[in-house]
Amino acid sequence: MWKRAIKAEIFARARLGGSSWSKSQTPYIVSLVLHALGLMRALFLLVCALQSLLGNNLRAQSAPSVPAQFPLPPGAQQVQSPRDRPAVQEKHPRLFWVMPTYTVSNSSFQSSLSSGEKFRLSVQDTTDPFTFGYIAVNAGIQQANTNLAGYGQGAAGYGKRLGAGLADQASASFFKTYVFPSLLHQDPRYFRQGSGPFKRRLANAITRPVVTRNDSGRRAFNWAELLGGIAASSLSNAYYPASNSGVGPTFKRAAAGIPFSMIDHLIDEFGPDLERKFLRHTRALDESRPAHSTVYR
Repeated sequence: MWKRAIKAEIFARARLGGSSWSKSQTPYIVSLVLHALGLMRALFLLVCALQSLLGNNLRAQSAPSVPAQFPLPPGAQQVQSPRDRPAVQEKHPRLFWVMPTYTVSNSSFQSSLSSGEKFRLSVQDTTDPFTFGYIAVNAGIQQANTNLAGYGQGAAGYGKRLGAGLADQASASFFKTYVFPSLLHQDPRYFRQGSGPFKRRLANAITRPVVTRNDSGRRAFNWAELLGGIAASSLSNAYYPASNSGVGPTFKRAAAGIPFSMIDHLIDEFGPDLERKFLRHTRALDESRPAHSTVYR
């Protein structure tokens, strides 16, 4: 979800306009932001309630065992349940030192997530400082393009778009990373291959919105992504303008999320490669520069 600002910059055509800002509008902006934070707080309390209801049952269920007479295929690997695996924490370095990669995992890191870990993953992705930064930028791009026109322009319109963006991020991460992956025992992470044939890595990224892994490591249809997108899009009808609400816009937003998810996972898969090439190029430029020696007399 953090790449939405990149997508908005690609597809939007920014134009100048809008009313001027005034000091009299400042209290109204603050009230709108506080209202958005209140919505997020209510959503967080709902998360905690569901966590207490679902956590015990979901943690008690381990990955299904395979009987001896039906062994796993040669290419498949048995995934360790959260209870049986050693206490090893996977590192998640930021892409280009800025973009978080909490939901990206190495394909060789065969370890499932418990319900509590999926909840923490959702919270990390929602509360990361980069997330707030891109939502603020994206709200400005939306206002420049008069998206969500029912919110109007000026400081008040920007505050409404900012609050809607924060609510969109919180609900999408809540449903796609925690609720439905926990209920359906599916893994919300993207498993990066990192090496191998280009076509295989490309196919892995493109098919990820519809094909995922369940908690036992087997491939499955990505119901968690599909249902989570529909649930988050439906919830947005509570605060979107009337012209952007309803059954039709709800399913349009959910369908539009599929190709955008493909772009997300292409960045997840090939972004580290681009970062390494950039670093090598920068290092080569530094080494090609003549050394400046200091002469003391």
